Amino acid sequence: MKKQSLALSIGLLMSASVAAETAPKNIWDNVEMPGYGKTQIPIEALQDIGGFGTVLLPTESMPAVKRTRALTGFEYEEYVYDNAPSEFYQSFIFADGSTKVSERWRIAYLLKETHRYSGEDKTSLGQPLLTTEIMPRYEHWVNENFNYVVELGYEKVTGFQETTRYQITPELNFSLGKHFLHLNLEMGYWEEEKAEFYETEPLYVYRFNDWINLGTKVLYHEDTNDFAWTEKAIKPLVQFRFDNNVYLELRYELGETEIHDGSGYRYNNYALYTEIPLNDTFSVLADLAYRDQKQHHGNQYSWGDKEGVFAKVGLIWTF
Repeated sequence: MKKQSLALSIGLLMSASVAAETAPKNIWDNVEMPGYGKTQIPIEALQDIGGFGTVLLPTESMPAVKRTRALTGFEYEEYVYDNAPSEFYQSFIFADGSTKVSERWRIAYLLKETHRYSGEDKTSLGQPLLTTEIMPRYEHWVNENFNYVVELGYEKVTGFQETTRYQITPELNFSLGKHFLHLNLEMGYWEEEKAEFYETEPLYVYRFNDWINLGTKVLYHEDTNDFAWTEKAIKPLVQFRFDNNVYLELRYELGETEIHDGSGYRYNNYALYTEIPLNDTFSVLADLAYRDQKQHHGNQYSWGDKEGVFAKVGLIWTF
């Protein structure tokens, strides 16, 4: 009888093991960082929320983790005005990404060249712009629910327009089970204009289920230059991450801009962002948007209502 019971127990254990191996796995099952637990929203699910590089989050420090993640690609932007010639921008993105250089330090960077055109015949507006950005970041996990970041930034634009910008951005990240909250405050200085700017864009994300996240971003931006430009917006979004690790984000943006004379735009933007992995090193990126902007408090100098399209395609590489 004991032999039969032992054989039955072994058989049940083997059956359970086979069932566990063959059972379908949720896409989050293998995403677990030491000390953070599966109840947290995985960092991978948030690294490109709102678009590539929009929110850079601290990652764990382990030898097996890839340290560099960057984008190389092409960007196109077009605006059609009621009372002014159309504007076109074409950018070649050589590198847009970041590299983790130590346990608590990361270097973010951007190098791109932008060509500007105007009118139906797309007349070139002169020498292209070369944008260079270097942003060292200090990242520190305090505990499994909280980390903070301090980023220093330098941007130099040369070409048909030259600008120099310096910035500092403190960030706070809170992760509590299905809830994630990102807070930041970017403070900067334009050297040529001798003016400051301030921007904050908090982000809240709720993990609805194993493959859907719901979130909202709120934007406020203010310049202290002669134009005194301000912008306010709310940006609800939904994220999907499918079993083949394809990532899709749908986003709506409702906002308003205004300058010193009270004129500006009220806008509705509709955006789609996706990443499709090719292998462990490369992924294809597509970022598309339609922008509908209505003028408010216009005057004789205003350009009227405008419509815009935006497209970015490229290759993300990690190593």
